[in-house]
Amino acid sequence: MQQPEGQAGQAPRDRVRRPADLLTALVALGALGVLLGFAHGLPTGTRELTVDVATWLHHHVPRVLAFFLAAVVDLGCSLLVVVSVVFLLRYAPRDALNAVVSFALASGSGVGCVAAWQARRGGVAIAMLKGTNATVLVVTVGFLAFLTGSDLLRRPRWTRRCLLAAGALLLTELALNDLTTFAVIGVILGGWAIGLAVRWALGVASVRPTVARIAAWLKASGVEIGELAESGDGRRLAGALANGTKTVVSLANRDSRGSGVVRRLWYSVRVSGAATGAEALSLRSQLERQALSSYGAAAAGVVAPQVLLLAELPPETLVLAMSCPDGCPLDEHAAPEARVALFRSLKLLHRAGVAHRDLRAENLLVGPDSAGFASLERALAGSGEVVRRLDVAQLLTTMGRLAGASEAVKAFREGYQPDDEEAVAAILQPVALATWGWSAMRAARGCLGEVRRELVGPDGSAPPMRLERFRWRTVLTAVAVTLAAYVLVGQLSKVNLVGALSRMDPWWFLVAVLGSAITYLGAALNLAAFVPKRLSIVRGFFVQLSSAFVGIAMPPTVGHVAVNGRYLRRQGVSEGAVAAAVAVSQIVNVVTTVALLLVVGLLTGSGVSRFKVAPSADLLIGIGCIVVVVAALLAVPLTRRAMAVHVWPHVRDAVPRLLAAISQPVRLLLGIAGNLLLTVGYVVALLATLQSIGAHPPILATVAVYLVANTVGSVAPTPGGLGAVEAALSAGLTAVGIPAHEAVPAVLLFRAATFWLPIPAGWLSFVLLQRRGTL
Repeated sequence: MQQPEGQAGQAPRDRVRRPADLLTALVALGALGVLLGFAHGLPTGTRELTVDVATWLHHHVPRVLAFFLAAVVDLGCSLLVVVSVVFLLRYAPRDALNAVVSFALASGSGVGCVAAWQARRGGVAIAMLKGTNATVLVVTVGFLAFLTGSDLLRRPRWTRRCLLAAGALLLTELALNDLTTFAVIGVILGGWAIGLAVRWALGVASVRPTVARIAAWLKASGVEIGELAESGDGRRLAGALANGTKTVVSLANRDSRGSGVVRRLWYSVRVSGAATGAEALSLRSQLERQALSSYGAAAAGVVAPQVLLLAELPPETLVLAMSCPDGCPLDEHAAPEARVALFRSLKLLHRAGVAHRDLRAENLLVGPDSAGFASLERALAGSGEVVRRLDVAQLLTTMGRLAGASEAVKAFREGYQPDDEEAVAAILQPVALATWGWSAMRAARGCLGEVRRELVGPDGSAPPMRLERFRWRTVLTAVAVTLAAYVLVGQLSKVNLVGALSRMDPWWFLVAVLGSAITYLGAALNLAAFVPKRLSIVRGFFVQLSSAFVGIAMPPTVGHVAVNGRYLRRQGVSEGAVAAAVAVSQIVNVVTTVALLLVVGLLTGSGVSRFKVAPSADLLIGIGCIVVVVAALLAVPLTRRAMAVHVWPHVRDAVPRLLAAISQPVRLLLGIAGNLLLTVGYVVALLATLQSIGAHPPILATVAVYLVANTVGSVAPTPGGLGAVEAALSAGLTAVGIPAHEAVPAVLLFRAATFWLPIPAGWLSFVLLQRRGTL
């Protein structure tokens, strides 16, 4: 028997895991999930489709012909399996193992799915099994997984046979009603996904030529290669020409297909198209683009890798051989002239229409007489203005981290001679370094700020250009609004909302809205009381109103703290004073709430004897566990160092300001008054909504219920305390004697006045304050 294609005279190849196999398997599994979800969610439609197809085939395909064709196809598939197993055992035993494992795994999965579908008897069972033989489904999915796992489809002499056998088998089984329409699609996706997953997990034979064959082919093509060796990543070879010039040989074939595509897709989705250009999703396109960029750099006289050969090595490997320029990587010891020369080279590259897009230090070369680039792997020919500005931002960041922001900007001005420095400053933001990874973006954040100040000055302004397609704040806000709407719909479905609104007194609801507005004034007074700077109460009111919008994306206390911290920093308050002001305001809020609970408890007749000062055993156990966990964490040197670096300096700076704020009676009283005003506003709103429904609540008991519910909502992880506040208020009001048919609508109206209605006003306030630079 002849040897398989492309393997004559070669040593056995190493096995590789193809990235494309894993990606395609995940896509197939996702499609299968969508198919099953469709069948589950629309059982009537799937039943009709299944019955209609089966009826049409029964009337138009003769039964005798279908049986005859099915017998022939089954025999042909059996022979194909036997012959392919013999072939694989002789020439590719590991592929035979992949095929057997794929068949076993797919058949076992099929048996499990059939058992689950038959037990539930739902829409999926109707779509996949209605009136058919479940054994045929199991065998078919195993056969398709066998063909996929064997990797026979990549062999030209086997591709047509495998596709013809699989297609004929599926068509005859559909004609005989051994498989439903949904089952045909399901077994294709399932068998394909399982075969690909097994191929990725166990590996397949590499199609990459040997190093000796590549070297011989390069010499035959006119590239006088002196030496060639593996570089470690499987896609590149390092070598040298006969004259000693270093070379890099890059390969693109089936082994590397899909490599890095997830990262490039994420970058394209995350950053706007004007900033990314057209991303090369395949490695083959990337090599072609790299060669084109090299030709552009050579025409512009830029020191960069030069193309020696770009051609196809039969049967399917694209080879790009490039010579590497001489020089040393850029470091902190580079001369100022070398840094200026790098910016000159970048400008020449940009004039040729080429953007580099990966200007890290290891990709920059400096020599005694010239400077240039060690790699053009991510370069883009025919780039736009925004992409070229990103290059400038990357090079400024790299030089700024090595030599300082002032030296980087100086080299930029001398070498690049920019026309518009503000345009460059507008693009100096972390997302400009997205291709470098999250850690590099975080590490360079400070350097970007320093370079920006060097360009526009400490008092200058350059509005940042929008590079991101979306911001995480927008995503979190959308998710939070969706969840909040879902929770609200669930709440409204439990009561007769129409009846409640028909009985509502609108004037009392207007009082509730006014009470809600008072709370933002109280929050502004509470914050201004502990800041060592005079703040506008009116501006503070709108800042607190903005927190109503921000709070939908995070728990209520967290949202208020974030907005207040940003507001105070924009007002010129130092970091330590901000931390102290926010901390003291929160502490005063907690102390005031506890004191009010005690007072209301006494006034409502609970008596001092009702309050148990001695903690329970459960509380003591909980406190003990917390102490043990904290002690264990502090016993670890790494945790202690992190505390000393990130926590202790802030505590040390905040304590003096904390003591100073408390020691001023006027400020302390103003803060307490602000907290009392905030509580009074919410209580007025709750009493007014109860009155609007026709309830007559006990005032002190309602105050106690609100204080408890507010505490529960502050620690709840849902946006704005959704769900927790409503449940606590409804239960508390019912406990103090208000009927449930009055308590639940009143609570919903209270939340509408104090949570839902302020959101659009808070959004408008947030946008206006951002435009004016207050937030």
